[in-house]
Amino acid sequence: PPEWWSRSSGNQLELGPAFSSLQPLQHKVNFLHGLHHPEDVVGGHAKGAAGILTGVRPQGGRDVQAAISMDQLLATRLGDATVLPSLVLACERPVSGFHESSYSMLYASHVSWSSPVSPVPAEMHPALAFDSLFENQSNRTHISVLDLVSDQLRHVAGKVSHTDRSRIDEYATSVREVEQRLARMRQQDRDEQQVTTGNWQRPPAGVPSRLDEHVRLMLDIVALAFQADRTRIATLLLTNNLSGQVYPFLGLKVDHHNYSHNWDGQEFAKITRFWVEQYASLLQKLDSMQEGDGTVLDNSCIMLANEQWTAHSAPKIPLLMAGGLHGSIKTGRSLDYEHAKERRMSSLLLAVMDRMGVSLPEFGNSSTQLPEL
Repeated sequence: PPEWWSRSSGNQLELGPAFSSLQPLQHKVNFLHGLHHPEDVVGGHAKGAAGILTGVRPQGGRDVQAAISMDQLLATRLGDATVLPSLVLACERPVSGFHESSYSMLYASHVSWSSPVSPVPAEMHPALAFDSLFENQSNRTHISVLDLVSDQLRHVAGKVSHTDRSRIDEYATSVREVEQRLARMRQQDRDEQQVTTGNWQRPPAGVPSRLDEHVRLMLDIVALAFQADRTRIATLLLTNNLSGQVYPFLGLKVDHHNYSHNWDGQEFAKITRFWVEQYASLLQKLDSMQEGDGTVLDNSCIMLANEQWTAHSAPKIPLLMAGGLHGSIKTGRSLDYEHAKERRMSSLLLAVMDRMGVSLPEFGNSSTQLPEL
């Protein structure tokens, strides 16, 4: 936090040390300060990830109950326009079990939720994420498996109760939806494939042992997905709550969570600068990709956020937002909402969804769009 500051706008924009890697593109970035979710939505050790894109307090105890996240709501409304409704990626493995605070650790390691009880499994393997974007041998194998499953379901349906048959029908509908999406993938224009994959290679199998290599590959996948228009919605979980990520390439010897308790120390400042640098690298890739009269970045809205400010408290959310969504968001500004009448993070999410063509009366804990956006 001591390095996380900005002032003014336009040519007078000043950036703190945490943002030095963003200087070449600062005119396409907004630096937002002071927005917040309620403490019971994102505070503490174990529930912040599930709250950052929902604005809803996860339920404690044995029953998992969160809320549909912003990205999955957009995927439901806009996902039919692309081969993949959304891309859900992660750079840290999910955690199971329960925290001592009685919250499920599912909340700590999933930002994307397709329903209040269903976190979306995140892909950690760069090669498999790459395969999901384009038709290849792996996809053809999946198609044959789906055909086999459909045949088996039809055979079994006549031998079970009405209740079980309804469950089978529900599952078969899911199978058909997957088949339809795979069919759309096969119909993509060959020219598009040549344009979008010409300078890209499939990553090696497995998960890289070094975090910096892993995150760069995942960001490449996101950039490729947007350039190829395979999906228009993506999330990438960089660290879990209670994160065990390690940074030996930064000269640091213990894990992320340990350093977070010394949030004003130089070690955590190094970690903060590292993640902003990864964000900057994604923005640079997207800004190098021409699209219409501008770039892919100009037509996007790319957020970098952490649900908490210091240690495990959440008085405000550190947040960067780049890209103008085809001119609907003015960029190159430092916006401070800390003392504003309207400073709910859910109001920002509501406003961004509206600019993406999904207008809602309310989201999370807000029914008001964030002003000045």
